[in-house]
Amino acid sequence: MQINNYKNSITFSSLNCPIKPFTIRTPKGDLYCSEIDYSKSYKKCFYKNIGEFFLDIFANTSSHPFWKKCRKPTLEKDVYDDYVASSVKDYKKYFKDRDTTVILVKNNSQKLVGAIYSRVMDLGKHLKDKDTLYIDGLAVSPEYRGMNVGKKLLTKVLDFSKERFSDVFLVAYKESTPFYEKLKFKKMDTNDSAQKYAIKKLADERIDYPQYADFMQKDFNLKRTEKWYERIDKNCINKR
Repeated sequence: MQINNYKNSITFSSLNCPIKPFTIRTPKGDLYCSEIDYSKSYKKCFYKNIGEFFLDIFANTSSHPFWKKCRKPTLEKDVYDDYVASSVKDYKKYFKDRDTTVILVKNNSQKLVGAIYSRVMDLGKHLKDKDTLYIDGLAVSPEYRGMNVGKKLLTKVLDFSKERFSDVFLVAYKESTPFYEKLKFKKMDTNDSAQKYAIKKLADERIDYPQYADFMQKDFNLKRTEKWYERIDKNCINKR
């Protein structure tokens, strides 16, 4: 636990990759960024607010038909509510993990305007790797776009995670792919035999790939020659 004068608050950091509170200066005012209190038992509304924030941003970013069902004001409420409920369930499971990082960004009015959520890769039975960081969500409110808020959030998490993880993986909507490419993320190569197994298993879990989304990765530890997709393929072979 860290007690400091940052907005007169008590802040808590992820156990393995702690990040102290920081400020992002923008033309529209300062934004205050800090990790959640992982030791606290939050009420359902806390998780629900985060889930709704991510969903509202995603729904207005991707052109996938599913996300269109979640766009306000004409959303299909049952679809929207089911997705948020699923997110809340995942949050309750992963937010207390030692390697999870959740940073919330608020403006001077204490309105949530940005968030990033990362954790150990655990995307299905054959898609687990303890040394791969998975960027589960990164979202910034439209009024703060183009001010490097998303870049600074992602860079902060990557900088503080590179000693713990050897690889980082994320799923990017086509509209966001250029953003990640500028930060040296690369699309997974469907022509590379070593990546085919992971791509196939990932595609089994996604309804938006390859038409609406890209699988993207980045190396952390260049000294480690074995990639995460080679490790999960090897693990699967060993279990056969």
